[in-house]
Amino acid sequence: MTLSILCQPLRAADYAPYGGVISTDVVTDRTVVVNNGTARRTPEVVPTINKYSEAPSQTPARTVLNVSLASPREVQPWEGEEEGKRVMKIKMLERHRFSTQSFVPMGADIQYLVVVTQNKSECDDSPDLDKLQGFVARDKQGVCYAPGVWHAPMAVIDNPVSFAIVQHVNGVADEDCQFYHLDEEIEIVF
Repeated sequence: MTLSILCQPLRAADYAPYGGVISTDVVTDRTVVVNNGTARRTPEVVPTINKYSEAPSQTPARTVLNVSLASPREVQPWEGEEEGKRVMKIKMLERHRFSTQSFVPMGADIQYLVVVTQNKSECDDSPDLDKLQGFVARDKQGVCYAPGVWHAPMAVIDNPVSFAIVQHVNGVADEDCQFYHLDEEIEIVF
């Protein structure tokens, strides 16, 4: 039987266990008016965490800002209970154990899926597929994955999307990114 995950809209409170939402809609008690009153800035809207001091190699990391152009994923009509839903299938998850990873979309008409889960337990650091969550991010929403959060690779829908990506890396492949290949495809319904 194929596992199907029904996505919900990306909201900061729902997504908090996995990281943070990057948006100008996020206002805190630290939000300030800047640029002679023409802009509003919220500092540290999401954490930028570097835990490479805990990595086995002890190789220091540097902060990188990458850009990526993501092509739309293949989607199909969902044959489930709710009409009008579509489905995308995933075959793998990844995580960055020692760094946050933030995606900031650049452009308009943006829609992408964020699929996340935690480890099964403190003793089993494989992804907990029973607790997999899916979110639909739109237009002015970026996302930050907390260190160690398992997530599907970027999955944009309908239109290509450019992203600015901020993370820490040390050049040791298994410390920068780990992959988990699924035994069966999982349907992400949105």
